[in-house]
Amino acid sequence: MTALTVPSAVVEQVGGFPFLDPEFVPARLLTAAACCRWTRAHPHTAAAPTRDELTAVLQPERARQIRRLDLHLDLPYGDLTEGQHHQITQTRAAIVRWLPDWAPLINLPLRFHALIHSEAISASVFAWPQHIFLADPAFASPTTLAEQVTHETSHQWLYLIEELWPLQQPDAARIRVTLPSGTPGRSPAELLGASHVTVNLRRLWTHMPVTDTRRRHRLAHLHNYGTACAHLLADVRDALTVDGQALAHRLTQELTTR
Repeated sequence: MTALTVPSAVVEQVGGFPFLDPEFVPARLLTAAACCRWTRAHPHTAAAPTRDELTAVLQPERARQIRRLDLHLDLPYGDLTEGQHHQITQTRAAIVRWLPDWAPLINLPLRFHALIHSEAISASVFAWPQHIFLADPAFASPTTLAEQVTHETSHQWLYLIEELWPLQQPDAARIRVTLPSGTPGRSPAELLGASHVTVNLRRLWTHMPVTDTRRRHRLAHLHNYGTACAHLLADVRDALTVDGQALAHRLTQELTTR
């Protein structure tokens, strides 16, 4: 994928992309998203928001209420057990120990629910900002839970970007691709999300305390999956915005290297 000739607003405003670029400034993106949310919730108010008001709209439930003003999606969900919540807390802390530079990303305010009536192991949706849904199989082992927490947290950060800067063109919804996993009907933005997760899981598996055999096996699978994603990204380039193309370029750099 060729380099961009038009600057990316994401790169210029927040330093790059979450998990990918050391120059990315999480607090800058969160502040921008908070201002955007507060403005949507108070369209007729001329006063500037206070620090406390901006902090409030970065809480998961308030974020969902604001999103529902123009994107209403009801989802079935259940409650996780106290033990499962404890496992999530331990897992997030472990990821931060393995990858300290991920601390402000993994520690994003999130609300976790039980995923029900689905064959998926975990899920996130743009309509429910900062909410993650986990099925019982996500808790099968510490490595599985670490993968799913990283996976869905990665989606949450791209959703934050998409609140401010769309990653696909308005008419891109008509374009659908099948992911390397065989999952059909995904949009170009969802392909970006899958590719982003793959890059982040590769880094996670490089640092998780597992046997060399398990590490090599998982990394080989992720490399093959990522290479296939890179080919698909090239095919949908014209359906992406400038910021989407910038993200695709960075992802392709990561996905095509070992």
